[in-house]
Amino acid sequence: MSSSPPAPERHFETIAQCARDGIVTISADMTVQYANPAVEDIVGYPPDELVGRSLTEVLSDEPARDLEEWVDRYLRTGERTTDWGDIRIRGRHRDGRSIPLSVSLSDFEQDGRRYFTGIVRDVTEQERREERLTGLNRLAQQLTDAESAREICDRTVDAARTILAHPVAAIALYDDEDGRLEPCAWTPEVDEIATGDGQLFETERSIPWDVFVTQEQRVVNDLLAETELEATDTQLRSAVVHPIGTYGVFVAGATEADAFRDEDVDLTRLLVGNAYSTLERVDREQALRERKDQLAEKTASLERLRRINDVIRELTTVLTESSGREEITSEVCTRLAESDPYRFVWFGSHDPANDEVVPEAAAGDERGYLDAITVTTAESTREPVGNAVRTRTVQLRNNVYQDPPFEPWQQEAIQRGYRASIAVPILYRGTLYGALALYAAEADVFDQLEVSVLQELGETIGYALNAAERKQAFTSDRSIELAFEVVDRGDSILGMVDEVGGRFELENLVERSDGSTSAFFTVRGSDPDEVIAWAKERAQLHEIQFLADRDETYLFECKLDESAVWSQLQQRGGVVCEADATPDSARIVVRIPRSADPRSFDALLEEEFGSVELVARREFEEPVMTPEEFEAKFRDRLTDRQDEVLQTAYYAGFFEWPRDTQSDELADILGIAQPTVSRHIRSGEEKFLSMMYDDQ
Repeated sequence: MSSSPPAPERHFETIAQCARDGIVTISADMTVQYANPAVEDIVGYPPDELVGRSLTEVLSDEPARDLEEWVDRYLRTGERTTDWGDIRIRGRHRDGRSIPLSVSLSDFEQDGRRYFTGIVRDVTEQERREERLTGLNRLAQQLTDAESAREICDRTVDAARTILAHPVAAIALYDDEDGRLEPCAWTPEVDEIATGDGQLFETERSIPWDVFVTQEQRVVNDLLAETELEATDTQLRSAVVHPIGTYGVFVAGATEADAFRDEDVDLTRLLVGNAYSTLERVDREQALRERKDQLAEKTASLERLRRINDVIRELTTVLTESSGREEITSEVCTRLAESDPYRFVWFGSHDPANDEVVPEAAAGDERGYLDAITVTTAESTREPVGNAVRTRTVQLRNNVYQDPPFEPWQQEAIQRGYRASIAVPILYRGTLYGALALYAAEADVFDQLEVSVLQELGETIGYALNAAERKQAFTSDRSIELAFEVVDRGDSILGMVDEVGGRFELENLVERSDGSTSAFFTVRGSDPDEVIAWAKERAQLHEIQFLADRDETYLFECKLDESAVWSQLQQRGGVVCEADATPDSARIVVRIPRSADPRSFDALLEEEFGSVELVARREFEEPVMTPEEFEAKFRDRLTDRQDEVLQTAYYAGFFEWPRDTQSDELADILGIAQPTVSRHIRSGEEKFLSMMYDDQ
């Protein structure tokens, strides 16, 4: 009989008795000194039978020799030849079957003797999951070169046969000519129980058909108990049925009830997902092949597209030279209306006061069309321009005659010979400037190539309108100040104080060269760590940094998405003069050029916050941004990067003494190297001082 095991601490004994994992202590000669009750569930031996025996008796031969060698080498050299945190080894159950085990091993010394304690887990299920995942990966690789629906189905059911616990699996595809599901592929086991070739159900309009038409998966644990099927309709007693989109259905079945666990259902969902995506790919490739076969028929379309491109190239030149919104919209409409196949073109902007789209410019054969219709952005309308403004997506009507009874806009269009139309939203970095509508005298003239070209034109127009607004903002000698009370802060940066308390104040905004905006703000009366934690949970805020403690007023910097309202206000030529919030109120003050439409800024804020109220409006006989010659010349000498670095350094407190932000911290904010930051700052300072002391 072996010596008595080392006496464990009482709390260890309690934990070991309750643990679900096996715990075994062995001596240096591999003799078991202690085993907890969970060991019996794993290897079949109760603890009292295992203690005093060699641990190798519950291991397969080769793993037993390996473990003895590891322990012996460790005792001699102190060297661990394997990862003791997760030793994978094959065990031998009392009934003779092999068990995959994971052992976490550690050693200790007591009374001058060396012992080893291991936590033992049965990883049979884990290995099974790994095998299944390997099978799924193998299927995904095999499907990459599949070229037909039948090939996809064959490979999918073959994979299902090895991956799922039950080998009965089949796929039926929808035959749109016969209006029925036809078996495409099935495992050999289906032939033993099928009512016909691959038919697992006698009745056509049974569970697979219901799943196909509803596009909802079903897991039936007992077909006879849960459905109206007769015993002769199928030999299956449980089944998992998944729709494969509009292609067909996948069925996994078993001849006993309650055969499928949640894991099986998840695996069938993955199998079906792979099959569906591959069927889509094959369809797309087939469509591309057909498209190539039809290239000869596209000559006329390509010729028209060439003419459109010529017009767009001319328009691009005009847009870069235009000085204002009115000139831009007028030139776009005029030049497009002069090009075939367009008959009439107009540009409209959204009036948020009444949710209508108001015409700004038009050209071509209009004949009172715009006076005869009212374009709204209501969800109930199908009018293309209103939908384009509301959804911010291209709206194509390639046949105005379709879908009677005709709406008022269709009636007016038909009377004027318009047969097709397209409405393109004009956007720039998330800001909507309006919509461009084009009408043609022929149906089906807007193919995909032409739609893509017009979309690109819309982006160019958006850029030109934004550039014109910003140019006016810099050069205008008059401005308007708008003050808004924010009623619903929601999840915006102003809503910070609703959770962390205190007072939020925006210090300044710096536009970065990558299109994003850096916001510098202070928070007083709240914990900086809570501010950072709150900001990290917001999708529009990135890379927040705590910069300085100004007598318990904390300065922060973070990056904002291009889509953030603050970035859009700047892009529209506005300057945020003030933005502060407390738990009781929030206020934003914006300066805009007098030429800008205040309603568009109101709409921007409404879109972001849901509810804002214009509480004050003041006009100034001074520019939004100082255009004095000195500043203009200085900015002209700076590169965009130098301007960005100097602004960021200034608002981050780099020029304060002592500095709020060091050069290496500034480099992290800008995402560039510290020597580059220093070089840009020195270069900017040199240009500024040279203007002060060298220039006349």
